[in-house]
Amino acid sequence: MVLDKDYLLHLSLPNYPSHEKCSINMSQELKFIINNKKGLDKQVLLRCNSIKELIGKLVPLIRDHHKMSLLCTNMEKQMVTTDYSSILAEIDIIGWEKLASVNHDFTELKLKMYDSLNYQHILNVKFGNLVPDFSAEYPRNINFEWHEGTSTLSEMYSLFCQAAEQYQDFWKAMEELDAGCWVLEPESPSRRDTYRKISIAPNISLKIEVDPNHPYVFPSITWLGSETAISIFREKILDRIEVWDSDLPIHANLETLLEISLPSKQCIAMGTENYEVTCCICYSERLNGEVPSRTCDNPNCGQSFHIYCLYEWLRSLIQTTRKQGNKVFGACPYCEQPISCNPPAT
Repeated sequence: MVLDKDYLLHLSLPNYPSHEKCSINMSQELKFIINNKKGLDKQVLLRCNSIKELIGKLVPLIRDHHKMSLLCTNMEKQMVTTDYSSILAEIDIIGWEKLASVNHDFTELKLKMYDSLNYQHILNVKFGNLVPDFSAEYPRNINFEWHEGTSTLSEMYSLFCQAAEQYQDFWKAMEELDAGCWVLEPESPSRRDTYRKISIAPNISLKIEVDPNHPYVFPSITWLGSETAISIFREKILDRIEVWDSDLPIHANLETLLEISLPSKQCIAMGTENYEVTCCICYSERLNGEVPSRTCDNPNCGQSFHIYCLYEWLRSLIQTTRKQGNKVFGACPYCEQPISCNPPAT
């Protein structure tokens, strides 16, 4: 027993008093103590000339380990107390009404704020390391520069509030887009999402990437559909790009450039327009959250497929499919005209 605690040590001496073929077994805690002492292992202990010498090596080692454990425990307690007091003081400054939630040991908390449009935003804070971790559902990461000893939680909260006001126009533009179009992706947009995939016409969609700092300028766009079908719309935009008006909503500008009325989810739900977005292989609209985005280029076919479904379909037809790099070439499952497909994103 050392310091009122038992440590199990089993010493086997089959040829006593000779040390030949002797062995040592010990408890896990004692093994841990020995393994953390440089230059000391079982072989060193086995070379001791007597049990007294063996015990003489172990007892000081156990005592030192016990002292170090007590020291570390006291330091941890002191750190926790300091963290609690400093965090509570910070929340006093920010205002307790801004605290949305906190976990049992104050290592994670959520601070809320309402912007000028009365939308709520949440700042997630995680303590535990020397530098706290901050995150929020903003389209761009906030540059939280934390300097140990000088930075404060209230300063980070102020940056969080300022950033919310900075993105008011962006969130307004995205809400207008959601209200004025049939949004295919993301299925449940967050305030972090800077893109929308919208329906333009049957089997034709458009991916729009909006700049959060300049949301009403002409966005980055990617056409999805058969080349024959989308070429007409692409040419219209190229021919009329100069009429884009940054004072108008994005969907209104698109309707002007494309000379169409964009389909809305409400109209389609009421059956006033005939749009088909199901994959013609799996017969479902969404697969892993994605809508069909590959369309047959044959204008008399125009069937749509999930990338994954088409890729796997073509790969399964070994005799009629050829592969070039990762891309597969084969026949459309419906019209049997040539169709190709890149591998699905992983």
